[in-house]
Amino acid sequence: MVKSFDGTPLDVTVTLPARAPKKPVPLVAFLHGFLADKTEYLSQTKNGTGPDRGANAYKTVHWNNIWFASRGYAVLNYSDRGQGNSGGQIELASRYYEVRDAQYLTGALVDAGRSLIRIDRRRIGVIGSSYGGGQAWMLLATRPSRSLDYGTWRSPRGRILKLAAVVPTYTWTDLLYSLAPNGRHLSTGIVDPARAPDPTGIAKQTLIDGFLATAGARLPQQTYAWLARVNAGEPYDQPPDPLVAQAKEALTRDRSAYYQNDYFAALRAHRTRRVPVLVGQGWTDPIFPPIEALRMYRRLRAVSPGYPIQMYFGDFEHLTALAKVVDLARLHALGNRLLDHYLRRRGKRPRFDVRAAVTKCNPKQFGPVVRAPRWTSLSRRELWFNLGGPKQTASRVTGGPLTDPVVLSEQHGRGCITAGSEPAAGAATYTLRVPAGTTLMGLPRLKLTYRATAPDFELNSRLWDVAPDGSRILVTRGAYRGGPSLGPARIVCELFGGAWRVRKGHTLELELLQDDSTFLRADNIPSTVTIENGRIELPVR
Repeated sequence: MVKSFDGTPLDVTVTLPARAPKKPVPLVAFLHGFLADKTEYLSQTKNGTGPDRGANAYKTVHWNNIWFASRGYAVLNYSDRGQGNSGGQIELASRYYEVRDAQYLTGALVDAGRSLIRIDRRRIGVIGSSYGGGQAWMLLATRPSRSLDYGTWRSPRGRILKLAAVVPTYTWTDLLYSLAPNGRHLSTGIVDPARAPDPTGIAKQTLIDGFLATAGARLPQQTYAWLARVNAGEPYDQPPDPLVAQAKEALTRDRSAYYQNDYFAALRAHRTRRVPVLVGQGWTDPIFPPIEALRMYRRLRAVSPGYPIQMYFGDFEHLTALAKVVDLARLHALGNRLLDHYLRRRGKRPRFDVRAAVTKCNPKQFGPVVRAPRWTSLSRRELWFNLGGPKQTASRVTGGPLTDPVVLSEQHGRGCITAGSEPAAGAATYTLRVPAGTTLMGLPRLKLTYRATAPDFELNSRLWDVAPDGSRILVTRGAYRGGPSLGPARIVCELFGGAWRVRKGHTLELELLQDDSTFLRADNIPSTVTIENGRIELPVR
């Protein structure tokens, strides 16, 4: 146990190279997922696929303490406060607690010096997954003091440490949006952070209920109040609710890298270093979909053209998403190349491109992996379909398949969400005849003209692959919070995204529905939304 900056005991494991090197060594710190602990990335084997890893082998293939130590790194694994055997309470990846813990522990290792091992304080790498990935992004985009550069902090004895590379995987850049998306972020634009949290989004109800149930008494009381208020539903914003405003502030500015405006201003003005980044994000991850990586990618490149950030999209990681060893091995190979180049000063400079694996429901099949120099060239063209109209949707649907990834993962484990041929009553449905062999590659975009009977409503979406026998596989889904309007109004929003190949004889089916419960919380306010006309644009290759 090591006491952190405020005396909270943290359960720590440090793994060192077998032979003490003559020169200072680089340090890699692992930050684990929510309600996990330091063992998530500890392994008894270098490859990380031994029997000790069990179902978590995909996380640690060439990506664990033994692997990195055998290649000359010092490795830090520890359990976050309130998790594993560490003391304290879970502060939900706060910049004032968990981020400071990471800075304090890495600094304490540097201060230990020859009594443990000499660490090169200018070559610190951070790997964070899920809950730890949000912290990894914040280590890049925040600083403990205005006297320091971003991605820089002091050890307990005052030595300056510098972040040399960061690898956030299957995680958030906007924690509020990941828990309650409002549909305002687009893969081709940048939303003003001052306006992004409004209107309050649609709660991922079973996910939030699960957080509240499994965290027990380890969350601060105010966090329970925030999550419970979000789950209580509408109205959130009219009239203004101070508890909702407090929750938004806490989940964005205190815990989300996208909202660190001073960091982006410093980048634009060339007043801070460009720390290299590799992002791994899941096409099929219902908690942290691709937009979590894309919003940060676009904002970094907008203020600092050519910012060294690489992205890899695969079929991982939470709930129903598949987790193939070969898929994560591709991501980890890219991570090793990044860390080796910038921490060990070995190997070629990484190519800061974008790579994406096509999703396949068979857990034994993988790929192909598509590569492009930038996000906008990952797809080669657009297919668009006029939706026609008018068609009407209702705020409550009946029948239809169970599509809640939280429930399905508990019942059946990982795997594609499938259904029979029975659509939900109360949804507007459209058949899209996509040429066989076409691969969706990106975030489908909806442009709709509508009329609504209520000032607050949801308009959710599901895109299905329909086989000749009528059976369906969910390709992707979306969520949009609508606001008041006088007369016809217009929506532009995107679905979560996917990389999906359409086979011969198959069609795509779009569902627009106001009620996608139990996963997305149904709106308290009854309404009808009429889709007057619109179109869907599919990025394909």
